[in-house]
Amino acid sequence: MKVLHLSDTQLSGAPIRISNLLNKHSDIKSRHIVWNTKHAFRSFARDMVGVSMQKDELRHWLAWADVVHYHNRWKRLEIFKALGEAPPKKPSVIQMHSPRASEDFSEEIASQLPIAVVGQYQPRQWTGILEYIVPNVVDLTDPEYNRELPAEKTWPIVSYAPSNWNCKDWDRKSYPVVSPILKRLVRDKAIYSQVITNQPHDQTMILKRAADIGIDEVSTGSYHLSSLEYLALGIPCFANIDTLTYKVLTDLTGCDKLPWLLANEQTFGSKLVKVIQDKNWRELGAEARAWMERYWAPEALVSHYKSMYDDLK
Repeated sequence: MKVLHLSDTQLSGAPIRISNLLNKHSDIKSRHIVWNTKHAFRSFARDMVGVSMQKDELRHWLAWADVVHYHNRWKRLEIFKALGEAPPKKPSVIQMHSPRASEDFSEEIASQLPIAVVGQYQPRQWTGILEYIVPNVVDLTDPEYNRELPAEKTWPIVSYAPSNWNCKDWDRKSYPVVSPILKRLVRDKAIYSQVITNQPHDQTMILKRAADIGIDEVSTGSYHLSSLEYLALGIPCFANIDTLTYKVLTDLTGCDKLPWLLANEQTFGSKLVKVIQDKNWRELGAEARAWMERYWAPEALVSHYKSMYDDLK
């Protein structure tokens, strides 16, 4: 099977991570064309960049594919504007990454293409029209998700990676709640604080590998890729997993025990202090990595995508 991923932007690296996973851990051949790689100050791995490709080359890859996996857009993708052509009539799925209310997705909703989302906050935003919920991809065999434990120190490094503190809601990742707590703990000489924003992804991962405790967000009831990166690195991570997200995760993994350190806006500060006082972040991190190896292994992730593609035929 040959799968072509199409997106206008890098979408936090999601399409290329799926494509790379399929190539490395399955017999599926996968390619990704991203139209433009500019994304604020952040950059991610890439395969092919559409804006620099000739029309004949674009047509070649569209003809090559058995399945087309669209990301966030369909007919309005820049590749079809450049070609002046309609999307190919092939088995297809459209994966929605953005919140449903954040843009006009009326055309994508009306397209009658099957809609997929990752099992994070998106299922509740796209309820009623979803056909597939798939896991967000981190490949545990990738060197960036493996590390040697950092040297023990008097205070733990607490790592936190909001997309941008000027963002709103989902992307802000609880910044108004988390930031003052971290600043207070630094003043109290209880932690080293590591706040990561607007960094290339490879640099972000270098910083995360030095951390002892991770924070995703504690507001929305869900989690982001950032959580999975911390857990994959064997770093215990705080998030607010509510009952809806809990059900999505248990359905995806078949496991009813999750590895996150659970907290909300009201309890986060006290729960973080308890982990610091108990000095058990290494034990918690080892448990998190073991959970990922059992329930988020590459073969498990591939099975969800392969099942979806097989169902499209």
